[in-house]
Amino acid sequence: MSERPAEISARDLQGAQIGDGGHQANTWHNTWITTGPSVQWPMQVGRPPTRPAAFQQRHAVSALIAHILDDGGATVLTQVVATGGGGVGKTQLAANAFLQAREDGVQLLLWVNAMSRESIVSTFAQARIETSPGALHAQSADVLCDRFLDWLSTTRTPWLIVLDDVSDPADLVGLWPEGPAGRVLVTTRRRDCAPAGARQITVDVFTPEEAHAYFVRRLSSPGAQDTHPQVLDEAAELADDLGRLPVALAQAAGVIRNQGITCAEYRVSFAQRSQRLDHLFPGDASADGYRHTVATTWSLAVDRADQLPPTGLARPALYVAAVLDPNGAPDSIWAAEPVRRFLTTTPYPSRSEVTPTEARAALRNLHRLNLVTHDPAGGSVAIRTHALVQRAVLDPLPAEVRTAAVRAAADALTQDWPAIEDDPEHSRVLRHNVAALSAHEGAALWQPRLHRSLFQAAGSFGELGLIDGAVANWEHLTATATGHLGADHPDTLAARYGMAYWLGSAGRVTEALQAMGELLEDRVRLLGPEHPETLNTRHNLCDWQGAVGDAPAAVAALRTLLRDRLRLLGPDHPHTLMTRHSLARWRGVAGDPEGAVREFECLVADRSRVLGRDHPDTLAARHALACFRGAAGDCQNAVAELRELLDDKLRLLGSEHPSTLTTRHDLACWQGAHGDVATAVSAMTTLLEDRRRVLGTDHPRTLTTRQDLADWLGETGDAEGAAQALRALLEDRLRVLGGRHPDVTITLQGLAFWLAEAGRTEEAAAAVREWQQATEQSGRTASAPGPPAGPDSWREGRSRRWLTRWSSRALQ
Repeated sequence: MSERPAEISARDLQGAQIGDGGHQANTWHNTWITTGPSVQWPMQVGRPPTRPAAFQQRHAVSALIAHILDDGGATVLTQVVATGGGGVGKTQLAANAFLQAREDGVQLLLWVNAMSRESIVSTFAQARIETSPGALHAQSADVLCDRFLDWLSTTRTPWLIVLDDVSDPADLVGLWPEGPAGRVLVTTRRRDCAPAGARQITVDVFTPEEAHAYFVRRLSSPGAQDTHPQVLDEAAELADDLGRLPVALAQAAGVIRNQGITCAEYRVSFAQRSQRLDHLFPGDASADGYRHTVATTWSLAVDRADQLPPTGLARPALYVAAVLDPNGAPDSIWAAEPVRRFLTTTPYPSRSEVTPTEARAALRNLHRLNLVTHDPAGGSVAIRTHALVQRAVLDPLPAEVRTAAVRAAADALTQDWPAIEDDPEHSRVLRHNVAALSAHEGAALWQPRLHRSLFQAAGSFGELGLIDGAVANWEHLTATATGHLGADHPDTLAARYGMAYWLGSAGRVTEALQAMGELLEDRVRLLGPEHPETLNTRHNLCDWQGAVGDAPAAVAALRTLLRDRLRLLGPDHPHTLMTRHSLARWRGVAGDPEGAVREFECLVADRSRVLGRDHPDTLAARHALACFRGAAGDCQNAVAELRELLDDKLRLLGSEHPSTLTTRHDLACWQGAHGDVATAVSAMTTLLEDRRRVLGTDHPRTLTTRQDLADWLGETGDAEGAAQALRALLEDRLRVLGGRHPDVTITLQGLAFWLAEAGRTEEAAAAVREWQQATEQSGRTASAPGPPAGPDSWREGRSRRWLTRWSSRALQ
């Protein structure tokens, strides 16, 4: 998150002044609650590949690209489509134009890995957020993408978008950027990707002059003193042997320079190796005409890389790189134990153990021989492997070796997955790599069970607050698991649970309850009524009944479940204690906070005895006890207990753990309820910054903090500021959660209340109508105890809303 400016102009802002004596705290809502940081120009979204060693300028093609891009002036969009076979250098030409635009001062630069529609949409959606952080955003990534395209069509801010490696014209339907200030550069092998009127440039291999210049620069430049004195002997002939294909020339040059041989000597090796590989490439096997060439050059290059210390590791390391997303993968996975173990278990193991340092050295050897591109500063996309190289590596690879490489990479991605997903770009790269792995032939990620990375990728959307994407991915995972494993496989059932959970989180509560109920029926049929998984599903179904507003039904069902838990597991089993926790929680939400306090006092004592005072379940029970004390009217002790709990969480979990942030949030709420509104506003403001930094701007809990901060701002007397903050929040909750989510109803209700408090009764009435429509669409049953009956009850129902929201949040 950007730092706050040193000075803030408050001339046109509204806020509250809180303090006494000589001390005063000013709270300005318009800058940091509603709009957030301003846009910093120039801006870049996405990262092009690094410029390779001895980059060869292709003046004629580059000049033509620049001419077409510049030819449109300020009112006409010029689009350039660079077509050509794999390995001819399209991406490097695009990257060169991208860097040149940056030097020329173009204000907005987007580099889009365009191999899939999802990647294009997600990058455009991210660009919308980056270019308009204070705007009222739309509902989903698709709509964010549309709004970004709308903005491009009218803005006068100069922009350039590179869509790299478009593989399917259908991926670009409705996504072509247009606008008077913009330019688009696309790379693709397809000649049918461009819309009517787009200029096409066919990118071919190097010309003889360019190929010779590349070899001179790469092999006999001042920095190449270690090469053979006659290194360029037969350089022109070698270039012709390689079809003057840039990727092949780069691999050949790496071997020539590393071995200290001449181009003539490499020609001999190339001819011999090419004959040995002929049987792998029959005449009709390669549509692009270059696979045989690249297969030969990579074979020679990997032989040499394997001879470099640590010997024997480059080849299996390249197998791993070949199964990952060619557009980029994090280099951290090379230090992971699964990849290091794979390096020792390939058909020709060279050692029994590989250290992280040796694994990284193998990766650098691949980079040195131009088999991969490794950018140590590249972050999530530090490793790129040309798709043509990947095909040449994988085509002759035995199926069992490819399967082992896929599993090793998947295991490493699982270990690299962050516990707290606070970097949307990193998470997107991880998801794309899982998708690349799952696209390979074979059952590496499906048999005998679903690989954990598939669950992580599906859950990643929800962790980042992308609820619609989470639902879609869990539905896809459920369908795929059913196809691979069968409807009754335990992993298929687990995928169905994830689908049901995120359906409820998206506000589709009727569907969620139906899906969870059907899952329970199947588990009873497959496992029996008393199997632990069946009992856990019953428990989850009860929790969802409470979360969607039917707390009394949840209480009744949990009492029955508790009797079964006690009979089957005993009073001290963790699952029995878990059911007691949920029963106490929903009893309090159903209108008996005093009874909840009594039950949680007993539960805290029992969990402390059985699990220990510092166990996470004990901490959760202490948190619930404090909150229900507040709901029962004892705000003073609620605050005291939450302060004590916060100290313990800081000691045990650290300041940035999500559970610690949750306790800070609820402590601020009950401080405000106890009458210390100034402290609540101050604490919430600081917490909002921390949640944005740790969890992300769109995370549902970040949005919850915005909701309560706006509410306490209104309690300072700034009803207008509270209404403005909630109006902005409403747009973001609609975008992230969808129109039927209960949190959207809460925001609408709060907006109506604070508009009425500000004297804007007509707008308040309109907000009430919106709220009623949202409530009707939310899926609640008529008997469910929803929010208070109108905006006038906002203050009276505040603690109840907190408890309902906290109880739903506790399900996670």
